[in-house]
Amino acid sequence: MLSFEEWLILTLTCLAGAASPGPSVVVLIRSVTSTGVMAGVMFGLAHGFGILIYAGLVSIGLASLLLLSPFLFISIQVVGVGFLIWIGVNMIKAGLAAPEPLAPNSAHDNPPKSDLLAPLPYWQHARDGFLIAFLNPKVAVFFTAVFSQFLTAGQPVLMRVQMTATAWAVDTLWYILLAFILGLPMILRWFRRYANRINLIMGCVLIILASVIAISLVA
Repeated sequence: MLSFEEWLILTLTCLAGAASPGPSVVVLIRSVTSTGVMAGVMFGLAHGFGILIYAGLVSIGLASLLLLSPFLFISIQVVGVGFLIWIGVNMIKAGLAAPEPLAPNSAHDNPPKSDLLAPLPYWQHARDGFLIAFLNPKVAVFFTAVFSQFLTAGQPVLMRVQMTATAWAVDTLWYILLAFILGLPMILRWFRRYANRINLIMGCVLIILASVIAISLVA
């Protein structure tokens, strides 16, 4: 087993990776603001499962098959770029939707229905969470760099399981925590009040991120 100091370093490193801004946070915001906290929880559980796959592959040494196969690595990234663009376009379309006029006595905090993306079934939020993680093979590169500091030849299976479980738990709990934070009434009201603008901005952010990835692939 890892010593407590080693486990703490691994945990903090995984937390830094999970907490770094990226498309996952943007899509999580979309899930919570459109459908609710439980949608964000489903997103977090599925996102953690995607991370579990890559962390597990690295811990048992199979990630090298992915990293040494440029065609497979790039193919997964290309699909990921298309997925980000698809979500981004849907968010931009929602952001450009003309808001319905408010009734004279309507509550100020209740946004027009057209400001929000239509609520999706929970399984679709889980799908988005999983694909955002799984279609980013650079996660395998991250865990290869991190785990290499602890893995040695002939290392016990239990230690590899501990490292994989740590990566999975940190990522899953982080996104579930974010879902509950975003679901706080004050924050949720703010997001929903300015839903059109936020959808438009976040949709553009996703397309820009996808474009950056596409340019790096071409380069």
